[in-house]
Parts: sequence; C-alpha cells; structure tokens
Amino acid sequence: MNPHSIEITSGAEPVQGRFADLVPGEEFPDARIIVRNAQGGDVGYAALWWNDVPSLENESLGAIGGFAADDEESAHAVLNAALDHLREVGRTIAVGPMNGNTWRKYRFVDSSGERAPFLLEPVNPPDYPGWWRNAGLAELSWYSSSIMELDGTEAVPPALKARLLRTGLSIRPMNPERYDEELGLIHAISLKSFAANFLYTPLAEEAFLASYRKVKAHVDRDFVLIAEKNGEPCGFVFGIPDLAAAARGEKPALIVKTLAVDPDSRSAGLGSLLVDELHRAGRAKGYTEAIHALQHQNNTSLKITGRHEGRVFRRYVLFSKRL
Repeated sequence: MNPHSIEITSGAEPVQGRFADLVPGEEFPDARIIVRNAQGGDVGYAALWWNDVPSLENESLGAIGGFAADDEESAHAVLNAALDHLREVGRTIAVGPMNGNTWRKYRFVDSSGERAPFLLEPVNPPDYPGWWRNAGLAELSWYSSSIMELDGTEAVPPALKARLLRTGLSIRPMNPERYDEELGLIHAISLKSFAANFLYTPLAEEAFLASYRKVKAHVDRDFVLIAEKNGEPCGFVFGIPDLAAAARGEKPALIVKTLAVDPDSRSAGLGSLLVDELHRAGRAKGYTEAIHALQHQNNTSLKITGRHEGRVFRRYVLFSKRL
C-alpha cells in the first residue's frame, strides 16, 4: 500500500504551509504537486511548467521545478507523479530542476568542495541529485564554477589588445546615473549573444530590468564593463562581489557573473579582454580571487577560465527523462 497521497492542483492556486516559498508567485507554474504522508503531513512538492518553456530539438519539453522532499521515498512519489502528469499533457521529455526557464532557479549542486555557497549560487540538500538519478532521471547537461587567483595573469596578449583597440573598440564602466538605460544596452547584447545557448529563452526587457534592479544597491560601476565599437555597444561583462562571503565575515571574491559579446561585432578576443579588464579592476580594489560562475559544459568562456588557471570547485547538473 502506498503510504503517500498525491494532490495535483492548478498552478494558479497558491500553496500554503512549508512549501509556500519554493516558487515565487510571479513565476506562474501550470500545475503543482503536493505529496502527503499517511498522517496528512506535507513531505514533498514540485511545480510543473509546459506552456511557456524553452525549446529542445525534436522534443516537447516539460519542466519540473520548485522541488522539495523529506526523504527518497517521498522524492520518488513527487517525481513519478510529475512525470506522469507531463506525459498526460503531451510532453515528450521532462527537464529539471528548472522553474520554467533558465532565467529562474535551476540546476542542482552535484559535487562540492568545502567552499561555502557564493552569492546567487544554487543551494540544495546533497541527497537531491542521487534521489533524481534513482528515480530514473539522467544527466542532460552539467555546469561548473571555478576559482582563480587575481595574480595579474591576462588571457589577451598585448599585441592582440592593441589590434582590437585599433578597430575602434573601447571599454568603459557603466554609468550608474543611467542604470536602466545601461541595462537596456546589456539586455540587447544578451539577446544576440545568448540566442544559440542551450535551453535559452529570450526575456522581455522589463523583466530583465526588474531582475537587475534588485541588485542595484550592490553594483560597483567598475565591475560592469561595456564594450563599444565605433560607439555601438557590442559586449559586456557583469561582475559583483561575493556578498554571501562578506556576510559570513570572509574576504569576498569577485564573481564574474555574466559575459556576452555580440557575434556580429567580429571582435575575436573581446570576451577574454573584457574578463582581463574586470580582473584588473578587481585587483585594483583589493580582491585577490575571482569566481567564474555557473559555466555550461559547452560554454566558450571555459577556455578563458582555463587561460587564467581556474580550478573547478563546484559542479552542477540538470536532469532529463524521456516520457
């Protein structure tokens, strides 16, 4: 006899109790699953998306996010119910953990060293990835974060830097007095740069601005660098101090959060140059380490990380299962 009962509700219905904060209200899942034990206590939860989700070649994708479970048995009950429901609504593959798309919370920490979580990093109980694997989900893609010393090492030789600058390229810090306008430039570059990224979905400009307004008070203008070619924006790098480490009383690293180059700019080496300049700005302000954060396994920025002798200290995983 199955000791669990399963309730599937519309995503529009808010969740009460211990799982209420797993999916923000503005993320609008299509359904929610709650698993209860024989005593009626909530022991597992997930949210499902299938209407507004990323594309995956030759598949109809459904996303499983907002996951929580008290034990492996409860986890399997949640995941089996999620897989069954996504199959019933016509999906051909389930992907997770992902709250609908990659702009929101997604991925599990899969292997970790002793370094504490950094700002904006996923956090999950260490058992979760194993429970998903044992439920029949397999690794779809992996990601990594690397740490490196800010020792003055640069990826761009002086001759290449000089050649780039002769093409009309310049790099400047963002203007905080024009914060929204600068974010608009960054958003436009992101749309072009990330269009071919794995599971990428374009984000409307206002939603993009809203997400970055949340960190405005912590943004250092010298850590947000915008590249322009003959006056036209063509790339950026967005860095932010590891405020989580600072809150623990530790010396923070400089997080290289986002790097993007307009592929139409024909500026080979610009990504490396932007990272070099950000590292230089960090050293000037006393930072001794940088984190290249959450890089996809096929991300070309991994080559830049390698040139700076980055050492992987955390690995993340995204799972899938054919339905």
